[in-house]
Amino acid sequence: MIKRITIISASIALGCLATVGPVLTSLYVAKKEVERRDRAEILDFAGKAIMRTDVVTSQAFAALADLDRHPGAPCSPPSLEQAARVIYNYRYVQDAGAYAEGQYLCSPLLGDVRAKDLTLPRPDYQSSDGYIVWFRQKSPLSDERSDIQIGRSGHYVSIDRASYVDLIDPARRPIAAIQTTTGTLIAVSTGADPDDMLDAWKHGGNVKSDEWNYAVAQSSTRQLAVVVKSPRSSVAGTWPKLLAAWLSFGVTAGAMLGWFAYKRISWQLSFPATLEWAISRRKIDVVYQPIVRIADNECVGVEALLRWTLHGQPVSPEVFVRVAEENHLIQALTDLVLEKTVAQLGQFLAENPTFYVSINVSSEDLRSLRFLNVLRSSLAGTGIAPRQIRIEATERSFMDADTTRDVIAAFRAAGHPVYIDDFGTGYSSLSYLQTFQIDVLKIDKSFVDTIAQDTASSVVAPHIIAMAHELRLEIVAEGVESASQVAWLLDKGVQYVQGWYYAKAMSEDALVTWLASRNRAPRQAEGVLAI
Repeated sequence: MIKRITIISASIALGCLATVGPVLTSLYVAKKEVERRDRAEILDFAGKAIMRTDVVTSQAFAALADLDRHPGAPCSPPSLEQAARVIYNYRYVQDAGAYAEGQYLCSPLLGDVRAKDLTLPRPDYQSSDGYIVWFRQKSPLSDERSDIQIGRSGHYVSIDRASYVDLIDPARRPIAAIQTTTGTLIAVSTGADPDDMLDAWKHGGNVKSDEWNYAVAQSSTRQLAVVVKSPRSSVAGTWPKLLAAWLSFGVTAGAMLGWFAYKRISWQLSFPATLEWAISRRKIDVVYQPIVRIADNECVGVEALLRWTLHGQPVSPEVFVRVAEENHLIQALTDLVLEKTVAQLGQFLAENPTFYVSINVSSEDLRSLRFLNVLRSSLAGTGIAPRQIRIEATERSFMDADTTRDVIAAFRAAGHPVYIDDFGTGYSSLSYLQTFQIDVLKIDKSFVDTIAQDTASSVVAPHIIAMAHELRLEIVAEGVESASQVAWLLDKGVQYVQGWYYAKAMSEDALVTWLASRNRAPRQAEGVLAI
């Protein structure tokens, strides 16, 4: 009898374990996933915050450089006029003027105060290259506010400390900016605990807390860091209800969870094989998004893009392209794009020698001449000129610099212009642009979206445009959706755009029809001439 009860009890225990086990496992996984997402989100926000500190500080240094370029006599009308111009041109600069021997001399806001004996305290920090800094300097104009004041060669600029932490954040996460050489807290958002933020910085964000996550981001160019604090998301508070519900459903709930997990895992395991089948059977489609020259509103070319419908549902290119890269299918996918492009638009390209198609190439095909050889073979005898097939590569494709540089040079030597796609979102820098011979920069949609907006990333597009002009590169702006964006880009000297404002990506037949309709329609009917 005791043995039978023991067996029954063990069976019941195993049944309960089989039922509750998936629940507990899923709760554990959910908790870890919440923690991972929390961490990723706070790190992303810290990256945006450090970008703001770099922008604010860069403006201060640029303002001082502008003052130094007009050396005139201190406090003379021309020097005061230049200081006023600096205050107007740099949005984060609150005041700019002259000082000497530890005293204010003048500024457009203070006027000429040489006779007023306005003494400056000893600076809080002096850099090796001659900059001096007061981290909390009260202006003679106000007893309430203290600014960051930076000086060099007899000129100074004042920056509102709040500029370093004044980010648009619906979550209102506490932010602090810190000068890392001295460990000085130079700015902190409203409601944040300065001691708490400094302690988090000293520990690299590794602070044990059941309530808060911390992240620290370090500037790559300045002695600055930011600390961001965000409340932890809680799954634990819902555990009792979830556990009770799952126990109520019992075996049925466990079976449903097992079925879902089985279907999910089966789909994931089979997805690369399905993608390989789709590539080999030519089941993936190529569509074309127009690229328009702003100056005359003419469509000069298109970008070839991928579309895949699986079981009646569209699969995101971001998903299946990544799977192709991870499973060594990306070269076959790129070959398929080229094959369909030549088959669908070959005659049109041969009849319109100024029209072109740009094709995205993976990092694998920038490490060898394989795709260039395929390209040469595919174009032979078609009447398509090499310049009509252009190569687009993302910034991360340039990481293997030595090999990539030679392959890029080979594409250009063969007559294929080379574009950097989604510039500003990857790992490249000005040094890459200076060492690689390329033809065009494409500004990512995320930066085009912020044009003329007061956001931390709204300064990126103007900087990219200025960089491209300096290097004599042409520019294509992606994701253009409004006439105001077109007007702004035209004013900044951007030559080409693509986006839904002109047309979505379309099939080859729709493209030819669309181009024909544009040729028949008056030019002022759309685009920049209608702005």
